Amino acid sequence: MANAADKTAVITENLRDMGLDDEMTAKCLMLIEEKRYAELEKLLKAYRQSLLESVHKYNDRIDCLDFLTYTLRKNGGI
Repeated sequence: MANAADKTAVITENLRDMGLDDEMTAKCLMLIEEKRYAELEKLLKAYRQSLLESVHKYNDRIDCLDFLTYTLRKNGGI
């Protein structure tokens, strides 16, 4: 983990841990450096929304898988 005294390193690590690529990480750091917090918040909210949509998509797939497994178990196979 980055040294907590180095705020930029901590923020960079957090952005990467969130799954941001190098380009998006650099853009976020630039917005922080320039104190353009409203733009940063908008960007992060959009990224959060895309992550949430992915969660929902994969949750739907898990539900389908669970239903198939349940149906197969209930009916003794195919």
